[in-house]
Amino acid sequence: MWGESEEVAVLTPNSVLGGRRKSSSWYGSCCSPRRWPTEGLKHLLMSGFQEHRYLVVTDLDSSLLDEDYGYAGAEDCLALMSEMGVPLVFNSSKTYAELRALASDVSVCSGVVAENGGMVGPRGNGPLCEAAGDSYGFCCQHSGMSRRRILEHVHGIREACGYRFEGFADWSVAEVVERTGLSVRGAELAMERESTEPIVWSDSEGAWNAFVMGLEAVGVRAVRGGRFIHLMGMVDKVGGMRWFSERYAEAYPEVHWTTVAVGDSENDLAMLEAADIPVVIPHVGGARIKPKHGAARVANSPGSAGWGQAVREIITS
Repeated sequence: MWGESEEVAVLTPNSVLGGRRKSSSWYGSCCSPRRWPTEGLKHLLMSGFQEHRYLVVTDLDSSLLDEDYGYAGAEDCLALMSEMGVPLVFNSSKTYAELRALASDVSVCSGVVAENGGMVGPRGNGPLCEAAGDSYGFCCQHSGMSRRRILEHVHGIREACGYRFEGFADWSVAEVVERTGLSVRGAELAMERESTEPIVWSDSEGAWNAFVMGLEAVGVRAVRGGRFIHLMGMVDKVGGMRWFSERYAEAYPEVHWTTVAVGDSENDLAMLEAADIPVVIPHVGGARIKPKHGAARVANSPGSAGWGQAVREIITS
């Protein structure tokens, strides 16, 4: 089973630089400058910044989203973020098709990182992209290896060596529904993959190690997520988070940004360790990851309720 395998790709944490803001027009009149303690205000002024803001970058499954793919426990916090002008970026293994559907319901979402960094896209007509964007309102760009090329490598290795595993490319819509709990429409969106291939491993540990070596030889990485192992090119969630952090720094040169990253699984660990404030969302049995970061914190409950509690505490502190 994949859950028994070691994570095969070691992601080196990279610090995410704070950013700055160019003007106040994007935030609207509802967003007044944060009130800082005296020492914090002195530091802010001495650094040349005029404001301090938070950028929240979050995983979705078992983090913002509950097992039923809802986020009721975080709705109040999301509304507060909208009022305060706190941007939210979805950073997920989900496809762009899935993320844009969710973003249409979560208006505070200012951008998406799809398929573990395989695609980044800020909203159009906004601070990070002045163009209107695509028909869904996002300015998207691809990075890394295409899924077609990944499948050529992976299926070639499977055929040559007889490894036992299956992935989205092997399944029908009905099978994806059964394995994920998604609706039929949700499964169809999840199958619109462009940069990654989720698989379930059913072979031995020894075969897994050999498989990983074969993947590395052709430039494919394997990263363990909440439900599947994700095969991808040399991209990751850290790169997607850094992309947004740097763009906010360029767009708003008078604001000091603090990046908050939220996640629950091994696939999120490097992203959390690269953020200014990592937040771990626990599962029913407790937290499954422990970021090596002095500012790390664990939410008090799983899913959207824990997400809402933890993020609210940070942005209102």
